[in-house]
Amino acid sequence: MNKQLIILLVLVAGFLQPARSEVIILTSDQQLYDLMDPDKKIDMSLGFTRSIRSLRDVCEAGKQRGDKELTIAFDEFFRQYRPQAGTERRLTPDMDEYVDKIKFISDFAKQYGMGICLSLLSPLELGPAYKNQTQEAGRWLGYKVGLRNPSDGQFSISMWQQLFWTNNKGKFRVTLKNIKAYAFKEKPVQASHHIAVNPDDIIEIKDIKYEAGDTIDVGGNGYGIKNDPADMIYPVRNLRVYYDGPKQLEGYDRVMVLLEYETPEMDYFSEKAPAFLNSLIDKYKKKGVNLTAFYSDEMHIQQDWVYFSHHEGGQFNTRFLTEGFSKQYQQKYGQPLDDKYMLYFAYGAPYYQATAGAVRNVQYVMGEKPEDIHRTYLLRDRYYKLLNHGVVDLFKHAKDYAEQLFDREMPTSAHSSWAESPTIDLWDVEKLHDNAYKYEYTSNFVWSNTVHQAAAACYDYFKWGEYLQPTGNDFAECGWGDRNYYGAAMGTSIGVVNKYPNAYAAAWGFPNAALHWKNMLNEAFGAQPSKPMKLMTDNVHRDIEVLILYPMNLVAVEERFGSWMTQYGYANYLTADKLLEMGKVLPDGQIQVADKKYSTLVALFEPLPEAGLLDMMDQFVENGGKVIWCSAPPLIDSKGNDCSTKWQSLFGVSYPFDAYMGEIASGKQISFENSFSNVPEQVILTDFLVDRIYPVSTTSPAATVVAKVENQIVGTQLKKGKGVAYYCGFRPRDDQSASLGYESRTLFEILSAANAYPSTGKFTENDNPTYVSRTTDFFATKFPNGTTALVKHYRTHRENWEGGFSRNEEADAKALAANPLPSDELDIQHLKINGRDVTYRGKMNVAFRTDDSGKLIAFNGVQCTGITVDNVNYKFSSQPVDICYVPLDAGLKIYQLRVAGEGEISLPVPFAAGKAAVKNGKSDIKHVVKDGNMVLNIDGELSGKWIDITFK
Repeated sequence: MNKQLIILLVLVAGFLQPARSEVIILTSDQQLYDLMDPDKKIDMSLGFTRSIRSLRDVCEAGKQRGDKELTIAFDEFFRQYRPQAGTERRLTPDMDEYVDKIKFISDFAKQYGMGICLSLLSPLELGPAYKNQTQEAGRWLGYKVGLRNPSDGQFSISMWQQLFWTNNKGKFRVTLKNIKAYAFKEKPVQASHHIAVNPDDIIEIKDIKYEAGDTIDVGGNGYGIKNDPADMIYPVRNLRVYYDGPKQLEGYDRVMVLLEYETPEMDYFSEKAPAFLNSLIDKYKKKGVNLTAFYSDEMHIQQDWVYFSHHEGGQFNTRFLTEGFSKQYQQKYGQPLDDKYMLYFAYGAPYYQATAGAVRNVQYVMGEKPEDIHRTYLLRDRYYKLLNHGVVDLFKHAKDYAEQLFDREMPTSAHSSWAESPTIDLWDVEKLHDNAYKYEYTSNFVWSNTVHQAAAACYDYFKWGEYLQPTGNDFAECGWGDRNYYGAAMGTSIGVVNKYPNAYAAAWGFPNAALHWKNMLNEAFGAQPSKPMKLMTDNVHRDIEVLILYPMNLVAVEERFGSWMTQYGYANYLTADKLLEMGKVLPDGQIQVADKKYSTLVALFEPLPEAGLLDMMDQFVENGGKVIWCSAPPLIDSKGNDCSTKWQSLFGVSYPFDAYMGEIASGKQISFENSFSNVPEQVILTDFLVDRIYPVSTTSPAATVVAKVENQIVGTQLKKGKGVAYYCGFRPRDDQSASLGYESRTLFEILSAANAYPSTGKFTENDNPTYVSRTTDFFATKFPNGTTALVKHYRTHRENWEGGFSRNEEADAKALAANPLPSDELDIQHLKINGRDVTYRGKMNVAFRTDDSGKLIAFNGVQCTGITVDNVNYKFSSQPVDICYVPLDAGLKIYQLRVAGEGEISLPVPFAAGKAAVKNGKSDIKHVVKDGNMVLNIDGELSGKWIDITFK
């Protein structure tokens, strides 16, 4: 169901942590007991291949391989590969008994020179001891809205009670502690999807009753009654909540029922939480556990793995709300957020209505005016951000304390969420293969899991990077191909702002051949590549000119939609608050964030812009930058202040705010003109929020129209200072995967028309790597050290394979026989790329670097004989070989070479080197340096081995 295994494999490979690590993944308490006998063998399988080992076996293997760390973690995901029954977990890392057992393992591993990487600072595993010490626990509210008799106040509502949650830390009981109900009056806001309710008109009802019905399983493929809820995948119990008492609250015709759950976790916002975590770390220190790192995969708060079964009326209906959280919310924002405010999170179709309109989704807002509606969006936005940021800050503080106490850095490798959008979003595809259609908002889009992640405090990958160091993502999980390269771009984006600026973009669930191709694309992004590309790129992410603001507000405005507007891989992403925290506007019209600079800033959906963002944009444009604002104009900013005048001044337009979010324009076309005249028309696919248009009128004589829908202006251009501000009041589609049978490319064409991807000016055609990527068969990137990478595109091969982690080779072979991979032949003829004219023939991927004079100084290629750069032919061999030839120093004196293949190899020497020392280990290798080349023979003994070269 999930994805932890790829992280473990990366851990084993040593990519994520300074120390190499052996790994023991537990899937039951009994296995931890069994490890107390270091010679007892237990099932440690991580896939279909059986792995039965003892603690001693693991430690001896680690010592032989040079591992310095033993990772111990509980992960329910891998129980599917082990023949054991699912059990409710009893032992957690905050218990004394657990600590004693980890102390035993630590002492044993220390004999083999290994420290312990422990899953300790994980919200999912800390709860029982916290409750015993503080009398506090997690608190979640499930909610549902229904009809209430306005005459006498009686009501009866059927509702699902959740019983167990299962995640990668095991199966936990969710306890129903109380049931509450609130009466309210509602007023539809014109013909919109908003229903106005004044918070003062939400009144609690006393003496609520309920009765329980059957418990059924809504998880997996089955749906029905089982023998025991503990044996079900996702058991829920049907409740009837009702009131049949004396008449009360006449005229109140609606009711919201709340189910109050207690969960085994901390109140992360309690004043007691920081001290508890510090005392927990103290406990391990006092016990003498040799902690060297924290295993930190999927750092969400307590929630359930099951993606689509926590719903009422098709929408996710639970939220975390403790006394500590409400108190912090009130202190931070000056606004209450107690139980009755859950009404403003209730969303879905009011099926109880006796009208045709009962099928459309509605949401509750705090008033009828546009300001009231937007302040409701802001209330939700603040909730999600405070939840996410508060949990990050709490665990970051604990990590800092541990590093101080243990006097060492504690790496915290992994990613925050257990599911991603769009990967785990839901489309109704019936008999079609779902992964092949997860690239565009179409009318069969059902629901995004982003709200599930936001409610579990793990939707902000950028904020979580403050704790997760290093970090990454696995958007391409469950066999989803990420054929728009969006997940890879997100990986590089969170890496750019991390302490370790090289994040991974993991992938799993593919046939091996398809997975290899996906990984080669990831390497061209610089997403924790293999050694050859690490050496070629200096182990950093690729450069790109465009920065897109990650649309955090979308889930707050309408929770059904995800955290994406368009899956676009030719930019970096960053949240607006991180941009303001880390970014600075440069005098030359660029924005710098960490080591990267951007000349174009794009807002895809920012109706609640971070305070200060518009000022930054204005300064950026004045200095020569380009801003492209898409979709909804903002009325208020993140502080609740009116920002509409400032926004309208920035773009030279006027927008009439009302009770609606834009206009429905499904099926209409966007036409482009003037500076955007070469942008093809775009069809608007749906009536969804994401596809609304926002027509404007121009207020500045300098503003020119660049886009229209019929006669309505939806696109403008305004030159200001040295730069340009563009407004695009629509969603620019972009789907290079051609998931609908054709490629859409509006966002790229808009960026291209705005000269966001400038050429070097050396050729008549645009040689920018992104322009090359969208106009040829090759994906191209550039790196800060001058390396250019090219990979044969892998964007239109539709997924048709099952998405499990451990692969069935026979099934994969059948899938690829029915859906053959495209050719991986690279046939490049005089390609103008990054200032060079390149001709090359090989397989799948190639990377090269030249010095300032254009001479080749570094190369990595597959099944090739040479490369021609600027009409200079570099012939390496007479037969195709894999070759990596890279300098390790700025002076180009020290190189490493690896050749997979045999025969005579000729390589260009740097500068005027006349001699070289060539060694494999301590053994000298015969060679000749003449006519600017070094020639040596690679035989079967040297093939595939790294060779050290020192030029003199």
